[in-house]
Amino acid sequence: MVAPRLRTFLAGLSALLVAVALPSGLAAAPAPAVISWYDDIAEAGEHTAAVEALAEAGVFIGTECATGKFCPAEPLPRWVMAVWMVRLVFGREPPPADSPKFADVEEDAWWAAYVDKLAELEITRGCYRNPARYCPDRSVTRAEMASFLTRAFDLAPAEPAGFADTVGNSHGDSIDALASANITVGCSTSPARYCPDRPVTRAEMATFLARAVRLVPRADPVEAPEETPEVEWQGELHLVSQFTTYHYCCSARVTNIHLFADLVDGAVVKPGERFSLNRRVGERTTEKGFVEAGTLVNGTLVRGVGGGVSQFATTFYNAAFWGGYEDVFHMPHSGYFPRYPEGIEATINWPDIDLIFRNNSPGDVLIRAEYTDTSLIVKFFGDNDGRSVVGEWKDGMGLVEVAFEGGPEARVVTADVSERLDVVEPPGPRLIADPEIAMGERKYVQTAQVGWRTWVTRTIRQAGEETTEMWKVNYEPRQAIIKVNPCVLAGTCR
Repeated sequence: MVAPRLRTFLAGLSALLVAVALPSGLAAAPAPAVISWYDDIAEAGEHTAAVEALAEAGVFIGTECATGKFCPAEPLPRWVMAVWMVRLVFGREPPPADSPKFADVEEDAWWAAYVDKLAELEITRGCYRNPARYCPDRSVTRAEMASFLTRAFDLAPAEPAGFADTVGNSHGDSIDALASANITVGCSTSPARYCPDRPVTRAEMATFLARAVRLVPRADPVEAPEETPEVEWQGELHLVSQFTTYHYCCSARVTNIHLFADLVDGAVVKPGERFSLNRRVGERTTEKGFVEAGTLVNGTLVRGVGGGVSQFATTFYNAAFWGGYEDVFHMPHSGYFPRYPEGIEATINWPDIDLIFRNNSPGDVLIRAEYTDTSLIVKFFGDNDGRSVVGEWKDGMGLVEVAFEGGPEARVVTADVSERLDVVEPPGPRLIADPEIAMGERKYVQTAQVGWRTWVTRTIRQAGEETTEMWKVNYEPRQAIIKVNPCVLAGTCR
């Protein structure tokens, strides 16, 4: 049986596909340069089909993060969520509200009617009362998202889904309903976790919504393992630390990342020895199989042989960082990329920028590097009294889990990244003439981004002793680079 609100969506979808018609008197949403296609849509990865489907339906009109940009990894603000959900659930654009329902929603904001309609549909109750507030600019958490979707699509109550991190959560019943409907399978397995406090990214929300209205297939349920897995061993060494990052299939940079991984895989570092990535791999040349790909030089993305391997450096650095090994030298990127953990990341370049750690443990360290078409894993095997930690970074979010606690002599690593300090706005955009660009169109080569400073603190506890280290990380602002028709620069456009 089809839920009432899903029937409403299906009935109104055909009209939404043709155009988003605004009733008289409703302030119009900003017209996007690109409605159904975005320059960065490939960055949505596994969420691409959902983003394409909702873009084709006109759901995202006016909510783009920049001209021709979807920004799949960015957290989703609550006001954007209101627009997307009302368009799906209500099936059309809402009329202006008789009176604003929330004190912090400006009446002349073009999206205000969507927030009011979301409240009228009893999908949201706001974020505070006395006075009623909506918190429009706050990011939507995964727990909140579960409740919004459960109310919007009349999801049936369900048995506990078995997520280890949702016990006692006020949104727990909604999370269970979402899992039962196969709209979510959680954020990780072994143990099954939902990550309720993590912000929802724009791409993730697209998938949740598209699954709810069956524009894309719903997820296959993931069965929890019947037994707790044994700690991974290689010979006499156990898995001390592991970190995973993700990429999109088949680009030139992926060729370089995988080749780099092959050259590092199997390295053994003796107690007290230093390990250098540049020394291990050497110069990146075409003779070795490296190819041209994008790399960051002086804050600008350019192409160079061996480009893109900083993803390996970041993945490797996190394995060393969370394993508690000594950081001899690393350098963060000059500008921040959401595909890496903020602050806890590293770049590399031949021959001037290296990544070096020292094996400050009493036993050997074996380094294994594994990959798939869309992921990279670096594992450190050694002896940490049985303690094992596993981490990942995906879609602009990450977590580090303790797989096994280990014994009393284990080295325990915790870390903290400070808030963003001394935020610096980027300079104005740089325009590049390109005769292939039609008049009135703009193609982003590089999006703008603010700069800031942050502090990373790592604390290591072992056998009753504690050591704290701090690193200052500076991210420079990034200038937008936009290709335009030459007439723009010449001032001759008509």
